[in-house]
Amino acid sequence: MSNAARYEWRDQQAALQERVKGFLLNPGAEQMEAVVAEMRAYAQAAQAGQIDIPQSWTSY
Repeated sequence: MSNAARYEWRDQQAALQERVKGFLLNPGAEQMEAVVAEMRAYAQAAQAGQIDIPQSWTSY
């Protein structure tokens, strides 16, 4: 996995985590829709091969 692909994957993960945090802080229908939309975008990008998902990684 190239560094660019790894950074793109990390950015996708960060965006998804921020959406989930927003929902947890202020649960509501609008925030839930935003989380679901972000998850769908992530899944579609992975299925289309637009992002590489590492099989293993180290978190620091």
